[in-house]
Amino acid sequence: MARSYAEALDYIHGLQRFGSRLGLERVRRLLRAVGDPHVGLRVVHVAGTNGKGSVSAMTASILQAAGYRVGLYISPYVIDFRERIQVDGTFIPEDELAELVWDHLAPAAARLAAAGPDAQVTEFELVTALGFLHFARSRVDFLVCEVGLGGRFDATNVIDRPALAVVTSIGFDHTDRLGVTLREIAAEKAGVLKRAAPAVSAPQEPEALEVIAAAARRRGCPFYLAGREEEGGHGGPGPGVLGRGPTGGPPVSTGGSPRAGRVRLRQASLRGQILDYRGPGFSSEEGLALPLLGPHQVDNAATALTAVGVLKAHGLAPGLDSRALREGLARTAWPARFEVFGDAPPVVVDGAHNPPGARCLARALRELLPGRRLVLVLGLLGDKDVDSFLRALLPPELPEVAAVVATQPPSPRAMPAVDLAARVLALGPGLEVAARPGVGEAVRQAVGLAGPSDAVCVAGSIYQAGEAREAARAAVESRREGRG
Repeated sequence: MARSYAEALDYIHGLQRFGSRLGLERVRRLLRAVGDPHVGLRVVHVAGTNGKGSVSAMTASILQAAGYRVGLYISPYVIDFRERIQVDGTFIPEDELAELVWDHLAPAAARLAAAGPDAQVTEFELVTALGFLHFARSRVDFLVCEVGLGGRFDATNVIDRPALAVVTSIGFDHTDRLGVTLREIAAEKAGVLKRAAPAVSAPQEPEALEVIAAAARRRGCPFYLAGREEEGGHGGPGPGVLGRGPTGGPPVSTGGSPRAGRVRLRQASLRGQILDYRGPGFSSEEGLALPLLGPHQVDNAATALTAVGVLKAHGLAPGLDSRALREGLARTAWPARFEVFGDAPPVVVDGAHNPPGARCLARALRELLPGRRLVLVLGLLGDKDVDSFLRALLPPELPEVAAVVATQPPSPRAMPAVDLAARVLALGPGLEVAARPGVGEAVRQAVGLAGPSDAVCVAGSIYQAGEAREAARAAVESRREGRG
């Protein structure tokens, strides 16, 4: 009798007990056992600390608008586990997931595990193989593949010949695995760059950019830098200069003249952002609508637009045209990235989970919700740099914050809500602070604390975003009915 989708999910999640172990040998053996489905896929491989998912979603949406059949592999998920593996925006069907697990992957994993504990595959390795099987079976034209952790030893890095490698913004996260300096972290992320394959970098801090550019030179990769056009400027950086980091650091010299993709922000509001783009593949595109909110999404859009432009310029995606660029960007849907529900008060659900993400979120709150009193709902994993995250979102850095409801993401790595509340009080002794372990309960309390002219923001972990979105919708509807 065929085993069910629910049982397949239990099997997959049961592999969590073997932990997370970087390295490629186990996943290579697993893939070999099921026919090497990744070989022959045309892959856009996306690494980075922040922005990977947004850049992947924009890239996939634009390629799909151009008429290509596009696979998208992401980690983690917000709505449904199957969200991690999708083709043209459709999640992998439950029956196919169950069949691939029980008929192919679970038997292969069991045979490999018989060789000893070091051969036991991890959850992420099995899910990666599951994705490759589905994408190969679906005969996708492109796979936009987001790295899970790092790059060099991430399970997705079995992709030896990508069509394009992309490195989004690099910051401090997973320092226990990837290194304690930006140079060390950048070296791990740059592991997705492969011999002679084009590479695109988002705006970076100078030390990170130097490492990525050096890796591109060593591997003979045509290298492209995405970024913003300076006010009053008409193009990218000059010869031998890769530009400045996102915090305005000194220019980075590379001894060459990198090709650049540039965007100019024309308008930003809670309804969306309007951009102009010029760079590889497209001489000038004006008035592009970006539905994703926040200044950081302008940099992410620059990276995605440059990525698809490079595919076009290298003859890898000749179907890309102005219409696809415009429609694909405008159709990008990416939940829990400064996603706004309601208006009195607006409830923002965001996936920021590390200090660089918190700083981006703080800037977005200041620019898009200026002058509003803020009530935060925060839930974090205990293995994050919790204090640095909190400092970026609490007074004095964000003086508009008046109250915090600490909660607990549904993860075994979650910091208990009472412990997080204590950390908030230690850093912000004048704040009103409460602890509510249930995410939905925390959101409801925060909305109750906020007046119509205030704003609520939920952040700290993508793992809590699904429940937070449901609670935000319900709270907005309840407020609307109360006003009616």
